[in-house]
Amino acid sequence: MSPREVEVAWASQLQALLDASPIVSNVAIDPVPNHRDSGYDGKADFIIGDEPHHLLIECESSGQPRHVRNAMASLGPEILRASGLTRGLVVAPFISLASRGILADHNMGWLDLAGNARIVFPRFHLEINKADRDPFATKREQRSLFFPKSARLLKLLLHKPHLPWKVTELATQANISAGQVSNVRRALIEREWATAETGEGFRLTQPDALLDAWRDDGVQAPSAVLRGYTLKHGRPLDAAMEAAFAEATQHNAHLLLASHSVARRLAPYARVAGEFFYADAAGLALLKRHLQLSTTDKGENVTVFKPGDDGLWQETMELAPGHQGTGPIQTYLDLLSTGERGREAAEHWRAEKIKPLLAGPA
Repeated sequence: MSPREVEVAWASQLQALLDASPIVSNVAIDPVPNHRDSGYDGKADFIIGDEPHHLLIECESSGQPRHVRNAMASLGPEILRASGLTRGLVVAPFISLASRGILADHNMGWLDLAGNARIVFPRFHLEINKADRDPFATKREQRSLFFPKSARLLKLLLHKPHLPWKVTELATQANISAGQVSNVRRALIEREWATAETGEGFRLTQPDALLDAWRDDGVQAPSAVLRGYTLKHGRPLDAAMEAAFAEATQHNAHLLLASHSVARRLAPYARVAGEFFYADAAGLALLKRHLQLSTTDKGENVTVFKPGDDGLWQETMELAPGHQGTGPIQTYLDLLSTGERGREAAEHWRAEKIKPLLAGPA
């Protein structure tokens, strides 16, 4: 949605909100079409108890924090020059939750075309919360930051959150295009989860906020390619798994322990029976042979997942001699996708294994 579309739409919406208040009268909306040399995009005047009140409006094409701060920078000097009770109001298609917090902290209001609004004066408080997600974004736009190839990049950044990166370095290490890195970089900076410094590359500044958004976006469960049953347990099962991993290394097959199998070994929380793996076709064949798996529709004690992207093999952990598992971020995401107990286990995993990672060196 363009700034022009926002400028056209906001006036009638604001008029209706103010007219609906029984203590507000004499509402006059001026979209400032003829004096663009001003530092704002519109103005609203109204009366409360015989006292004039004024809103100075700045329109933005995006309601992400970086855009909101730009709007605040434009409105700030104008508010200082104004006479009487004057507040700033930032208008955008959708004002994000983080941006609402920034505006509230600076005593400014917001209005978005999704129906969210906040206007506060000493004797007047209007606040409407209708949408926490952007209704104007397509599903692809909402989830594009967490698409598999972008996820490769995010995992790399989360593993080294305090390290500045150049676009070309990230593209090479994540094995994705420089254009895709630039798109992710821009999205992270707009949300103020990352910062860019001239000559120094860019780095994460709010890794926890990024991980929260990834969690809240709705993690998809991996696709199971086999649900099987093995009669092996205890030491014979461990030996069979060691043999499968050893042969996978020798023949360049891909095989990793996953989900609760990783958490159980490094940060046990919820007891979930069975072993979980990621495997390619060659790795799956090794598991079938060494664990003597038989396929079953119920009562499985071995589940093998298909990776959604080859980047999964780039983030791994050594669990024990001869055992490899998914890395900290992938393990967290997989745990999140396994129901309520899985989410509890995921947050325990995050506290035990990811929090120290994000804190960086002491």
